[in-house]
Amino acid sequence: MARMTKPLSDTEIKTAKPKDKNYKLSDGQGLYLVVKKNGTKMWRFDYQLNNKRKSMSFGIYPGVTLKNAREIREKTKTLIINKIDPITEKKKSNSFNNVSFFNICETWFDLMRKKEWEETTYNKNRNRFLNHVYPAIGKMEMKEVSRKDILKIAQKLEELEYFEVLSRVINTMERVYKYAVSYEIVEHNIIADIDKRATRINKSSTTHLPAITKPNEIKNLMNDIKDFGELYNSDVSTVLALELLPYVFLRPYNIRHLEWTEINYEKNYIEIPANKMKTKKDFVLPLSNQAKAIIEKIKPYSYNSSKFVFPSPTTNLKAISDATLNHALKKLGYKNKHCPHGFRSMFSTTAHEHINKHGFNSDIIESCLAHAERNTVKSAYNRESTSKYFQEKKELVQWYADWLDNLI
Repeated sequence: MARMTKPLSDTEIKTAKPKDKNYKLSDGQGLYLVVKKNGTKMWRFDYQLNNKRKSMSFGIYPGVTLKNAREIREKTKTLIINKIDPITEKKKSNSFNNVSFFNICETWFDLMRKKEWEETTYNKNRNRFLNHVYPAIGKMEMKEVSRKDILKIAQKLEELEYFEVLSRVINTMERVYKYAVSYEIVEHNIIADIDKRATRINKSSTTHLPAITKPNEIKNLMNDIKDFGELYNSDVSTVLALELLPYVFLRPYNIRHLEWTEINYEKNYIEIPANKMKTKKDFVLPLSNQAKAIIEKIKPYSYNSSKFVFPSPTTNLKAISDATLNHALKKLGYKNKHCPHGFRSMFSTTAHEHINKHGFNSDIIESCLAHAERNTVKSAYNRESTSKYFQEKKELVQWYADWLDNLI
């Protein structure tokens, strides 16, 4: 007697958490959900035709709901009964595919992941959609999404002052629509009709991010950061990531996604691989004594439980979100005054103004910030390893950390 499979429930699917390895949840009759290590949940259907076992994808949950997947399964079974290969039929027509905005975007993201993007680029772009786009229009059919729907998303991001996120979301969305038009999923690229001059969509590159650079204001900021943990009931990742920001002045993404494997305790430096850097080059930043002490504080909380130094409070499989540190600074009263990226400007301004005290030139300062060489002729002959200027950077980083502490 054949073993009966208990059908899945919506609750079981929603609460399914990623594990160290991909795993399956069966709904029966060949249909099952694959829960991947990165959290993606994908429907698959196994079948047999002409004495050959085959498998096909039904799309990604929640764009394709449990109900949708079962409906597709029944239509697919009808094709098989009539000796029609559903994979071949699927290539001919999208008639039984779910064309929700979510599903089309996820299909395109997977395509970019395979052909163009590195893993970090894929995660950054997809997370922007998970956080800011899918909640608003993910369940809608793509052809039903209007320009007004897109502008509502843009308006919300403007109100949050996420201008960089807005620009990247719209640019990515435009590529998705071009893909959808190419495959006749929609007839028109509605993003092309939006007047970007009437929004902040393309203004992020000229928008100066707020930064505090005056010593007396830096002193107040440093004191406020030290008090943050007592003032607010925040998780330890947020508190200590905020404490570390002034001492390492990395780009916010590199702070949030800092991994334990990127910290060299023996030689006291952080080494970030090229695929996580804006410059696409490996980067080494020496650690000051103060920075190392802060990292030691977080070690008991995440070293043995997450690859990330600062994991999300909801799951140790992810880093803290891009909004976390922004929100922390806003709570402290620094809205429109200072942002996570502003710590880079704070270091740069201070280091340049005190060259006569620490004795290191602009090349060393820019090297600490992982800035690409602007002089293309000079950079062509400047391809030294990541250890270039290491000793100078080590001394400058320690000088700056001591300078900060002397303010308090």
